[in-house]
Order: sequence, then structure tokens, then C-alpha cells
Amino acid sequence: MEVCSDCARFGDEVAKKEARTAVTHPVVRQRIARISNRPVYKDVFATEDTGEMLVADYAARITAARNSKGLTKKELAMKINEKLSVVHALERGELHPDDKLVRKLEKELGISLREKVPEVRVEKRAYSQGMTLGDFLRKQ
Repeated sequence: MEVCSDCARFGDEVAKKEARTAVTHPVVRQRIARISNRPVYKDVFATEDTGEMLVADYAARITAARNSKGLTKKELAMKINEKLSVVHALERGELHPDDKLVRKLEKELGISLREKVPEVRVEKRAYSQGMTLGDFLRKQ
């Protein structure tokens, strides 16, 4: 508190506190480290499109390739460093793998799980804002 010189004679000067250095608690440091190690998911709309898509029969391809190599589900899971439940879900078609998992499976099993998607061109008409169901059926 700042006071005038006349009023200052009625009180004692209090020593100013020095700024403490930031010492964080170990638990706080652990939580901050955990937050910074979280996976960063890519924004599918921000990245360039490679024109490739996951094949529709990926579950059957994975199962067939695993059986042809003579691997059990547990062995495949260990080789690609994933949980057994992930391999189960993949082979049942319940889990759609991300790009990283697709690359691991393709490398380990020697198969292709992606296919090129043909580019669809749409004719713009004066009365239509875009592609209609009729336009789509005519393209087939």
C-alpha cells in the first residue's frame, strides 16, 4: 500500500515478498507430461487426399493372409504391437483401421488393404446445385 509521507510515520514498512520461482509438484509434472504425450489425431479434411480408400473386404483379406502365413491372432497382435482384441475386431469387420494400423498390417501380412478411388466428375446444370440422384444413376 502506498501512502503519503505524513501517513507513513504511523505505520511500519513491510518487506516486499520476493517472487517465488515456479516449483511444480511432482504429481502436476506427471500430469503435464501425460497430457503432452497424448496422441495427436490428424484432421482428415486438412490433409491431402491420396485418392486411396480402405477396401470393403478388409476383414476377409486380413483373416486369409494371417491363415496363409500360419499365424494365430495372438501372434499377429504381438507382431504388429496391438492388443488381441484389436485383431479380433478387425477380422470381424467391427473396427475400421486407421492409416497407421493399415500400414502395419500391410507390411506384416504382405497384402494391400487400400485401393484407388476413381475421381467422380459432376456436370453442373443451370437448374441443379450439384449432382442429383438421376445424375448418379446415369453415370453407372
